[in-house]
Amino acid sequence: MPELSQNHYVEVNGYQIRYIEEGSGKPIIFQSGLGFDASCDQFIPTMKLLARKYRVISFDRFGWGLSDRPEKGYTFEAWSSLTTGFMDQLGIPQAVLVGHTLGGWVAALVAHQNPERVSHLILANTAGLNSIAPTPAQDYKIPDREGLKRSLERTFADALDITESMVDEQVSRAAKHNTAAAAYTEILRYVNDPEIRKAFWLPDRLQDISIPSLVVWGADDHIIGPEHGEQAAELLPNGQLVLVANGEHIPPARKPTEFAEIVGKFLEENQ
Repeated sequence: MPELSQNHYVEVNGYQIRYIEEGSGKPIIFQSGLGFDASCDQFIPTMKLLARKYRVISFDRFGWGLSDRPEKGYTFEAWSSLTTGFMDQLGIPQAVLVGHTLGGWVAALVAHQNPERVSHLILANTAGLNSIAPTPAQDYKIPDREGLKRSLERTFADALDITESMVDEQVSRAAKHNTAAAAYTEILRYVNDPEIRKAFWLPDRLQDISIPSLVVWGADDHIIGPEHGEQAAELLPNGQLVLVANGEHIPPARKPTEFAEIVGKFLEENQ
């Protein structure tokens, strides 16, 4: 994967958590989505741009990337606690939280439960507003090399040239944990559970989040449609919506320059 800086590891709630960071100033913490190959690397193009003015940090939740992948223990409570615990370990009392899909769901829950820890909330094509999960619960099979390559191409589109070494890295990561397939199967079953989705439903919470909030959505997202972004912005008391043309489901990776400009402008206008 493209290098932002070296990988760092910190223990949070008993898990080894990998993170990357660069820059100085107000901290911005990024959290990726649900996909099996989702990781903090998806934010690197955006982070490089924002690092000119901010301290940018992205971490892999346990279950993803290069962090621990236990077979059990995946809950919204655990993911929310991981976020604040990670901030504690890095000595960050308050930060801007940026989350994509599932990462946005977790970030919104943290902002709702611990508003003093979040100065600004930025949701990118966030989950938790769509009643039906886009990825069905199933016994997960790890993709082969060609499947992992196609996933990288879908993620970054024209924003990044996918090299063979990047594909090699994804293959290595997939093979690193012999629990990876079982862990992801457990994650899918949990996130797809209708009772879980009801219990942590964002429309019941967004109206209580009063901090400055930005909703960024791919205008052509066919996985979680932009109507959900409109709903989120309407529910958030201090929310605003920006649609990104050709951003599809992952505008931070597919349109990093535009995404970074949108985030930078939002933070400058809401200091």
